[in-house]
Amino acid sequence: MKEWIIIMAAANRAGILAAVTKAMAELGGDLREASQTVVRGFFTMIFSADFPESMDQNVIRDHLADACRPFGIELTLRDPTSQIPVHTAAAASTRQHRLRIGGRNQPGVLRKLSLIMSMRGIDITGMHAVKTEEGEAFEMVLKLALPPNCPPELLLQEIENAGRDVGVTADIRSSTE
Repeated sequence: MKEWIIIMAAANRAGILAAVTKAMAELGGDLREASQTVVRGFFTMIFSADFPESMDQNVIRDHLADACRPFGIELTLRDPTSQIPVHTAAAASTRQHRLRIGGRNQPGVLRKLSLIMSMRGIDITGMHAVKTEEGEAFEMVLKLALPPNCPPELLLQEIENAGRDVGVTADIRSSTE
């Protein structure tokens, strides 16, 4: 079997997942991993799926594109082996945590907080963020892969210090808790 990454985006509609997974099954595809998000009526999906080794990339892409066409889906098919490997020895030694952050909404807050994480070599592996109905506050939950040299308590202190001007509060927990 050969792994492919399938990326899709469009306006959200009922039946998309059924159509795409039916097309994958028709090709002998086996889903490895999937993630879907809907934001303001638009969705993105990313799959990792195995297909028979002998199946041509164009056949996979064209068959999936045919299934996606009625839904107006933009589809991309990628070979993960042609990309820079993500899973290095350093990535294997990370610890999974969930960081919850809230505060007053202000442009640039996420940039400031994500810069701290970037400087510490933290990989953000998932994120969900929303503004409150009034738009005055934000809430977000991030899944993080912390390297061994980054104690969670230090990250929490840096996040709270950097966001003090917008009333940031945060807590962090190991994903195993």
